[in-house]
Amino acid sequence: MSEGRIHYRIQGESGSPVVLLHGAGIDNGAWIWRWLAPELAATHRVYVPDHPKHGQSWPWRARADQRGQEEVLARLLDHWELERATLVGLSLGSTTAIGYTLRHPDRVRSLVLTSCGGIQDRVPRHGLSYLALRTPLSWSVSRAMSPEALRRWVRREVRFADYVPEEDIDALADLAGEELERKRSHGGHMFSDWNRYEIGPRRMRVDFRGRLSEITCPVLLVHGELDEAVPLRYPREAADIAPQGRLEVIEGAGHFVPVERPREYSHVVRAFLDRDTGSAAAER
Repeated sequence: MSEGRIHYRIQGESGSPVVLLHGAGIDNGAWIWRWLAPELAATHRVYVPDHPKHGQSWPWRARADQRGQEEVLARLLDHWELERATLVGLSLGSTTAIGYTLRHPDRVRSLVLTSCGGIQDRVPRHGLSYLALRTPLSWSVSRAMSPEALRRWVRREVRFADYVPEEDIDALADLAGEELERKRSHGGHMFSDWNRYEIGPRRMRVDFRGRLSEITCPVLLVHGELDEAVPLRYPREAADIAPQGRLEVIEGAGHFVPVERPREYSHVVRAFLDRDTGSAAAER
């Protein structure tokens, strides 16, 4: 693309297309979809991009805010020649998926919105978050955070299930440290453009709750019971508003559900996709 480089992986030989959209900050396509992508690839054609200024999608010379994210997704679906696809998002990826669906409803078969962003008026400690992200303080925090400190944060704060092997936790911690080093090497910020530009001084600049009734495709919201970034009341409300919306709550999980509870998450996502595929076949 003229703005820079977008990296993506394609897995699976056949089946309906599924696009996996990761979250912000330490996340990238290899991090949050570590388990789901290869599982879905057994029955689907799976597309896993790195968002601008994440993973290997560097350099990127444009702002990757909400509109920027939606524009990149639109161009990727055109590049992949996908007439319709299921979009599966995590946090920032869910917000991007909602915005894209509202602009291009005929291109989206169904939505899986995990730890969904874009459905709340304020984030925790909103005023402090806004000031921290829009002042030089955020750059100081970004520069002060070391890769090793970030690795320790992943091991300490991400709510991994007891069955997640220690070597996988170590691998994810290492990937988070590498993500920080990659951002720093390109002069990037630890926090995403979306965080920095869509958190307004008093409320969020992106809050799609007033438009969720326009989304008529099947919508599954998957949310961690203990998610502190997006409290559970918001996806409950969103599932009630979307005409074909429903909510699955994963017990014991926080914000990073796909890696915290990979078995439970895969089960609910695959069941939803199987049901959606079966409904589409019956309609034909």
